[in-house]
Amino acid sequence: MIKPDTSIALEVDIAGDVPGIDDTKAPAKMGKGPSILTYDGSMIPNPRFRDFVIKTAEELEIPHQLSLVPGGGTDAGVIHLTDMGCPSIVIGIPTRHIHAHNGILDLNDVTNAIKLIIKLVERLDKETVEGFTRI
Repeated sequence: MIKPDTSIALEVDIAGDVPGIDDTKAPAKMGKGPSILTYDGSMIPNPRFRDFVIKTAEELEIPHQLSLVPGGGTDAGVIHLTDMGCPSIVIGIPTRHIHAHNGILDLNDVTNAIKLIIKLVERLDKETVEGFTRI
């Protein structure tokens, strides 16, 4: 059985910048950076890990936005239940028409998501990861 120490799920996020979408339920906008999910229908991220991700993005001036997905879930919803629990976070790419044959996204959001994930992985040493669950 795989027992991850932590998890970063890269997902699409619903871009709420189209007519007919309730932006209180889909706050992410294309072109404003990747989203950091504060919760989805299958999980609430570990608060210390979430704050670490936000702080990293802010320190490095990587555009980002906070988002939520009140219905549905992400891969992190399953991963965070692994073993005794796994601190997990979702980095989303705001995308229009996510369940259609093709979606629309901003490549700058993809680039900034990649930058953020690389910087997170570089900073996730053993002590930092253990700090997410230390009591």
